[in-house]
Amino acid sequence: MATIFSETLIKLRAEAGFPTAYRFFHDNGGQPVLGLSYRRYLLIEQGKNHPFIDKLKNLFYGLRLVPQSPNANALVVAWLKTMAGEEIYHNLLRPVIAPKAETKGVSPLHKVIEKNLSDNKYHMTPEQFETVLTNFDTYLCHHALLSETGAWAVADLAKALQLTAVKTKAALKILAKAKLVKEVRPGAYKSPLAAYTIVTPQLNISGRGQREKMERYHRELVATGRNEWHSTCLLRADAAVFKGYSPVLNLAIHTAGVYEVKRKTDHSAMFLVEGHITKLRDF
Repeated sequence: MATIFSETLIKLRAEAGFPTAYRFFHDNGGQPVLGLSYRRYLLIEQGKNHPFIDKLKNLFYGLRLVPQSPNANALVVAWLKTMAGEEIYHNLLRPVIAPKAETKGVSPLHKVIEKNLSDNKYHMTPEQFETVLTNFDTYLCHHALLSETGAWAVADLAKALQLTAVKTKAALKILAKAKLVKEVRPGAYKSPLAAYTIVTPQLNISGRGQREKMERYHRELVATGRNEWHSTCLLRADAAVFKGYSPVLNLAIHTAGVYEVKRKTDHSAMFLVEGHITKLRDF
């Protein structure tokens, strides 16, 4: 029998780009990451089991939710309603936990963009992402070939990425072993994932230091790159309401993907687009 929580979970799981319970569970790394068995997760989706709050956190991040965003709030409210019952929730819990202001979240236009971006997603497993993060060279070669539907010779790829041919070949062999790239002819490689929008594991629950590695590689790339655009906005806002901007910013960053080209052009280049929100003072 479905529950408010199971129905909300299934809806958000589909919106996040996971068409089935199986894909959500295994693409997120399975039991070691989510902290529960596949059978138990199925029972949760079927409304026959209700997760403890520590497991809710893992499901939350597995769904790629932004804390205090509308969808995140909806999941937590659904969990509380299912746990306590709607009557107790409305009479006892809602008056206490109801947010002071509604988060605005994404606009209808943003939702259309989000849907278009999610139609062709490939969710990388933690094991695959660990291979990508083996070293700086594997990370760079992986992303370069993700942006190319054709094959690249090792020497040409090394020159374009400012790596040595030896390092490039070693990185490609590591990626090929994990089937993240394929040698289509002697000394030439392409990525079987180039046609997809890649979603990496949720780093809040991976617990493997992957975030630190990725950020270090990004710093290395930025140090050898050129700043193309810089924009800042210093403002004062209500922190609870301002949480609604996080999913808008997150989507705006990923919207850059619609400009991606899969073949070299006269002006093609690799870009790194980042977004930061820094809380400066309580004022």
